[in-house]
Amino acid sequence: MPRDGTIIYVAGNPSCYPLEYYDARSQTYQGAIADFLGAFAQEYGYDLRYLSPGAEDRRESFAENQQVDLISGCDSQSRYAHTSGDPLVLFFTEAQGETSACQLWLTEVAPDMLRSDLSEYAARTSQAEWTGAVLKALDSTAPRTVPPGAIWAGTGLILLLVAGLTAAVLRLRRVKRRAGLARKTDARTGLENEEGLRQAFARIAGDQSRAFYSVVWVHLNLDRVGELWGQDQAQALLLHGAQVMREAAETPDTLAAVGQDLLALKRAPAGEAALRWAEGVVARIRAGFDNPLGAQDVAVGVFPLETEFLDCEHAMFHARQSALRAARLETGCLLCEAQQLHTERERRRLLSDFRQGIARQEFQFYLQFFVDAGKFRVIGGEALSRWNHPRMGLLNPGRYIPLLEESGCIGTLDFYGLEQTCAFLEELERRQIRDFFISCNFSRKTFCAPDFVRRCIQTVERHSFSRKLLILEITESQRLGEEEVRQMLQNILDVRKSGLRVIFDDFGVGFSSFDDLQDYPMDGLKLDKRLVDNVHTERGKIILNALVEASHRMGLTILAEGVEKDEQIEALRRVRCDALQGFRFCVPLPEAEALRRIVEELRVPQRRGTEEKDG
Repeated sequence: MPRDGTIIYVAGNPSCYPLEYYDARSQTYQGAIADFLGAFAQEYGYDLRYLSPGAEDRRESFAENQQVDLISGCDSQSRYAHTSGDPLVLFFTEAQGETSACQLWLTEVAPDMLRSDLSEYAARTSQAEWTGAVLKALDSTAPRTVPPGAIWAGTGLILLLVAGLTAAVLRLRRVKRRAGLARKTDARTGLENEEGLRQAFARIAGDQSRAFYSVVWVHLNLDRVGELWGQDQAQALLLHGAQVMREAAETPDTLAAVGQDLLALKRAPAGEAALRWAEGVVARIRAGFDNPLGAQDVAVGVFPLETEFLDCEHAMFHARQSALRAARLETGCLLCEAQQLHTERERRRLLSDFRQGIARQEFQFYLQFFVDAGKFRVIGGEALSRWNHPRMGLLNPGRYIPLLEESGCIGTLDFYGLEQTCAFLEELERRQIRDFFISCNFSRKTFCAPDFVRRCIQTVERHSFSRKLLILEITESQRLGEEEVRQMLQNILDVRKSGLRVIFDDFGVGFSSFDDLQDYPMDGLKLDKRLVDNVHTERGKIILNALVEASHRMGLTILAEGVEKDEQIEALRRVRCDALQGFRFCVPLPEAEALRRIVEELRVPQRRGTEEKDG
C-alpha cells in the first residue's frame, strides 16, 4: 500500500563505485543501489532522502547519532551502532575466492513497515537485474540495454564484474582521498567546502574555547528562487549570500558552502549572540537581493557547541534541521537549544512510531460537544483524537498533528479519524439518535487531493447513518498552490452533492479569509478562538458582528470555538451565533463517556416526544 510520502533518511556509501558513489557534479549519490532505492521509494510511496551527500563516508556517525533510517552500501564485515535486526542482503558477490554480501542495515528509528517493504521489493529483484543495473552505472553517460544473450549469464556475469570492480573501488577511494585533501574550497563561492569546515571544527574540538562557537546554517531555497525568477537568479542569490557572510565574518570565523546552503563556524560569547549575528546576515541577504525574499527563501538555524557536542556531523545536522524548521514556520531564525534537541528526537520517534500506532489502534476517538446558543442544548460534537503512545502516554494533538502535516502523513490520520467518526454515527443510528451531528477535521492538503472524494465516499458508504449528520471541517494550517485551490473547489462541490456538509475551521485568522467565502461554496464557518477571545474589545465586537452578519446573509451556519467565559457567551448570543463550543460547556470526552452522555441527554426527550404523539 502507498506510504503517503513517509520520509526515509539514508546514509550512503560515497566510494563504492559503481554500486553506490558520490557524484560531485550533481552533489548526489549515484549507482546501482541508489537506482534500486529510488525505484523502491517510487513504487511504495516513500520520500527517500540521502542525508548530507558528500565525498566523506559518514555512515558510522549517522548511525551513532540515530539520524538515519537506512545505512546503505555495506559489505559482510560492516557493523554499525543502533541497528535493528539482521542486515537486508541485496545480492552476493565473489572476489579472489571470497564471497561477500552487498547489504543494507536498518536502524532502530526506521519505520516498522520499511523492512518488510524492502525485503519484498528486494526479493523481486533478480541477480540478472542487478547485473544490468551495475552495467548501466558503469556507463552512466550512455546507458546501454543489456543484450539478450548476456542476462542469461546472470549470476556468473555479476560475480566476474564485481571481482573486477574491487580493485577499481580501492583505486577510486585513493583518488578521492587525495582530491579531498587537495581541494578544500568551494569552486562556486570561494568559501571553504564541507571538508574545510570539518577540518576547522577538528581544530577547535579539543580546545576549551569550543564552548564559544556555534554552527550557523543559512538555508537558501534556491529551487524556489529558480522557479520564480530563473536559475541565474538562484546562482546570484548563492553568490550574494556568500559575499554578505564574508563581510559580516570576523577573524576566527570559518565560512563554508555545502550544497545549496551556507555555513559559518561562528565564534560568539553565547548561542544568543551567534543568533543575533545570523539574524543580521539574513536581513542583509534579503535586503540586498534584486527580488523580494521571505522567511521561506532565506532562513537560519544556530547550534551552539556545548561541551557534550563534539561531533561535527551532529552539530551540522541539528543546525540544518533548525534552519529548515525556521523556513517551514516562516520565523526566519531558530536557536537550537537543549529543549529543541529533545523535541527533534521526539519528533523523529513519533514519526517512526506513527504507522505502527495506526495499525495498533493507539489513536483514540474523543468528542467535544456543541450546544445551541439559545438554550445550551447539546446538538452535536467535533471528532478529536488522542494518541495513547505506549511509552509517552496519552498525547494531545498539538504534540503530533503539526509534525504529521509537515511530513505529509496527516492524510493517514485524517481518514482514520473519518472511519472512527462514521462508526460512531452508525452507533448513534442504531440507538435511534438521529439529530446529533459530528464534524470531522481534514487538513487542506488532504482535502485538495485528487482522490479525496473517492476515498471519503467509500468510507461513508461502509456505514449506515444520515449523511447530513457528517460535517467535513477543513482546517487552515497549510497554504495551497493554485492547482490545489482548484482541486479543493471541485472536491467541495462533489462532497456536497453527495449529501455531506462542509465548513471552514479556525475562520478569520491564518490562511482563511473573506476570499474563501467567495471562492468556495460552504455550509458554515467555525470562528477561531482568537476572535472569541477579543469579544470584550470594541474592535473585536465590530469585527465579530460584521463577520457573523455577512455569513448569515450568505446562508451559512456560524459556530464558535474556545468559549470559556460568560461574557463571551453573551457577546456571541447578541450577534446571533448559532452554536457554541468550549470548556465552559464541556471538555473533550473519550468515546465511551461521550456516547453515554449523548444517550442520556438526547434519548429521553425523543421518548417523551413519541409518548406525547401517541397520547
